[in-house]
Amino acid sequence: MNLPDYIKHLNNQGIWSFKYDEALRNVDRDLPYAIQRMRKAGRIIDPARGFYTIIPEEISLTDRMPADRFVDDLMNFHCSPYYVGLLTAAAYYGSSHQSPQVFQVMTDPHRKAINVRGGRVKFFSKKDIQDTPIRQRNTPTGTMNISTPEATLFDLIKNSRLIGGMDHVANVISEIMEHIKVSGLKEAAVMFPLPVLQRAGHVFEVIEYQSGVNMLQKLIANEKLVFTPLEASGPSIRTPKDEKWKVIVNTEIEIEY
Repeated sequence: MNLPDYIKHLNNQGIWSFKYDEALRNVDRDLPYAIQRMRKAGRIIDPARGFYTIIPEEISLTDRMPADRFVDDLMNFHCSPYYVGLLTAAAYYGSSHQSPQVFQVMTDPHRKAINVRGGRVKFFSKKDIQDTPIRQRNTPTGTMNISTPEATLFDLIKNSRLIGGMDHVANVISEIMEHIKVSGLKEAAVMFPLPVLQRAGHVFEVIEYQSGVNMLQKLIANEKLVFTPLEASGPSIRTPKDEKWKVIVNTEIEIEY
C-alpha cells in the first residue's frame, strides 16, 4: 500500500503515530519521498527522528499541533518514563498562568526541547521519576501521564527558578487549591527533599492554606531544619527570615486574588 493508505489504515485502528521502520515494512513505494510529500501537505510531523505523528484533518488547517496528542507515543518511542508536569499540569488543574505554546514534561534522562508546529515541548530532568504520584488523563488520541495536583505543587516549588520564580509559582498554586487534598499532599511530600517542604510550608502560610501547614508541621516535626532560601537563586543575606519554617525570605510573594 502507499503511505496515505497506510496512514488511513492506522487511523481506522485509532493509531496516530508510527515509526519509520514500521512504515518501511508496510509501504510498497518510495517511503522517504512519500514522507516528504505528506509533511509538506501538513498531514504528518516528526517530533523525533524516525517517529511521525499523524495530524487530524480538523487540525491540518491550523498552525498548531497540541502536544497532548503525541506526547505519550513520543516518550514510549524514546523508552523514557515521563509525566506532564509543572505549569502545564497546573493548567489542566485550572491555572491560567501558563503559555499554551510551551508544554512542560518531566522525564529521565534529560532531553532537549523540541519545536513542533507552532508549539514547544520543554523537558525537565527528574531522578526517581517513577516514584512521583501520577494519574492517567484522557487525550483526543489516547491517554497521557500527568502529575497529581499535589505532586505538581511540590514540583512547582522545587523548580521555581526555572519557571518564573516563587511569586509566580505561589500564584499558580493558589489557582489549583480546589484540587489539592491533604492525603495527596502527604503521599507526594515524602518524595521531596526537606528544603522543598520548608518552602512549601512558607508558601502555605502566605496563601493561608492551614490544612497544608498542619500536615507539613506534623511530617517534619522530628527533622532538624537549617535555613534555606525561598528562592534558590536569590540573595541570602540581609533578608527577612521565617523562623517557623527556617526559610530565608529573599523574594516577595504577592497573591493576585
